Parts: sequence; structure tokens; C-alpha cells
Amino acid sequence: MNGLNWEGSFAVAKLDDSPVFGFDCGRSEQNEFFHQRAWTDQQDSLSTTYLFYVHGMVAAYATIVMDSLPLSRSERGSIPYRSVSSLKLAQLGVNRSFQGVGIGQAVVSAVNNLAREVGDRVACRYVTLDAQPDLVAWYEGQGFVRDRLRQQERIDDAVRHQRDPALIPVSMRFDLRPI
Repeated sequence: MNGLNWEGSFAVAKLDDSPVFGFDCGRSEQNEFFHQRAWTDQQDSLSTTYLFYVHGMVAAYATIVMDSLPLSRSERGSIPYRSVSSLKLAQLGVNRSFQGVGIGQAVVSAVNNLAREVGDRVACRYVTLDAQPDLVAWYEGQGFVRDRLRQQERIDDAVRHQRDPALIPVSMRFDLRPI
């Protein structure tokens, strides 16, 4: 669907039942979560999943949860607290048929906007996520930066448990505060 004109037909809805099969983003972890866990986790108030439609078809999904982000002294700047509130983009999948046309960017933008709305009510400074190593550059292009403290904690844990640190997800954050 490269070259698809989708911007006028973009719609978002909260997941309201078990997802129908057929969605495939090309990543087994995200596909399995979507088909096997998204609905039950939402019913248990563990996460909330939003569906992003183009021309009535599920083009993408995003699952969000609340988070607390630990920051090192150098990452805090003027923030006096070690941990700050955030909204976490826990899962993101773009259907293969819609990849490469900007849907992922639109989903990230929608999640950032939702976090700003939440932040107006309960204080939310960041959007966080755990990027697969091959997607770090893409998220950096969306304005995310690496979380040094949280990532170092993960690397230390991986080494302790004899896992390859190069294969672990990369903790990242997006600052919602206007510059």
C-alpha cells in the first residue's frame, strides 16, 4: 500500500473486544501480544490498547500503560526528583500492509498527544518505551532519547543473568514539555 493516501481516513478507537485475527506487523512478539494478551490485559486494567484504522482496516495498534521513569542526576536537569511520571508506549504494531507510509509516526504522535492530555490532569512529563535495537534510530527520529540510568540497570541485569546486553530492548523517553 505504499503511496496510499490515508491521512483523511485515519480513525482511532479503544479496543472493545478480542482482536480479530489477520493483523500481522511482521514481529512475532507484537503479534502475539495483540492477539493473545491485549484484550485480557485491558479487561484486567493492566494496559489499554488503541486501534488505528485506515479506510476501515486496522492499520496499527498501540498499547499504553502508566510508568515511572528513574533519571540519573545528569538526566534530570532542573528536575529535583529521581523518578518522574510518564506514560509508556508498551506495544506498537503497524500492519505490514501499511508499513512505510507514515502510520507509525502518526501513532507515536497520537500517543504523545494523549500523554499531554493525561498530563493536564495528573502530571505526565514523559512518554517512555522499550525499543528493539533495530528500531532505536527510528524512534530517535521521532524525538526519543535513550534513558541512560534505566538502560544501565538493564545491562547490569543482563550481564548478571548471562544474557547478551546487545539484544535487550533499549529504554527511551520523549519529553512532553514544550521547549
